[in-house]
Amino acid sequence: MDLAINGRTALVTGGSKGLGFASAEALSCEGAKVAIAARTVETLKKAAQTIDAVPVMADLSNNAGVLSCIEKTREAIGNPDILVINTGGPAPATFADTTPDGWRTATDQLFHFTIEMLTAFLEPMKEKGWGRIVVITSFAAEEPVANLLYSNALRAGIHGLINSIAKEVAGHGVTINGVMPGFIMTDRMAGLGIDLDKAAQSIPAKRLGEPSELGDLVAFLCSERATYINGQAIACDGGLLQGI
Repeated sequence: MDLAINGRTALVTGGSKGLGFASAEALSCEGAKVAIAARTVETLKKAAQTIDAVPVMADLSNNAGVLSCIEKTREAIGNPDILVINTGGPAPATFADTTPDGWRTATDQLFHFTIEMLTAFLEPMKEKGWGRIVVITSFAAEEPVANLLYSNALRAGIHGLINSIAKEVAGHGVTINGVMPGFIMTDRMAGLGIDLDKAAQSIPAKRLGEPSELGDLVAFLCSERATYINGQAIACDGGLLQGI
């Protein structure tokens, strides 16, 4: 299937590894000119070379770095036609472990970062009459995961944001959707201390997902073929979530 995004421009944040890299690779394979943003120089350069992407060096954990990312992206590819917002998850915590500073950090990392990206690039998409935005969240937005309280709370809020914005931009040729990865084998998943064999058995597919499977979904949602899909929270989880 031709996704009809050859020649489109795209920015993928957190694009040097994991789900961000898989998304960037899928878009690049479809002919999009992709910029990937990350803060680790060597990892970023290697990833960019692997998929022929434009590296955007920026520390997205602070406001100055986010503004730098926006500026560097515009210098490299202009205002992107496609925006994939991907961030690392906040620190694991139960409610008893949370702190005011922890909440502020997690909110900046997930919610405020998403808003900064949308503020920068949504209006140019509306003016152009075409745009695709995908926010990679987590199945925790629908089904809370033990010891991931920050993520459980904030990612659900991001889906509310997505749904609200979709209603405002649908008439401008712009779509915005959320993708909820389940148990997909990334460095983040390996570092959470989850029993991966046990997790696999809890999934109807009886296996963990591959990053490329998530990347293919993102590429489809960013395509001409997904024009009528807007404001959705779509799981890529092997059937883990039920009754969304």
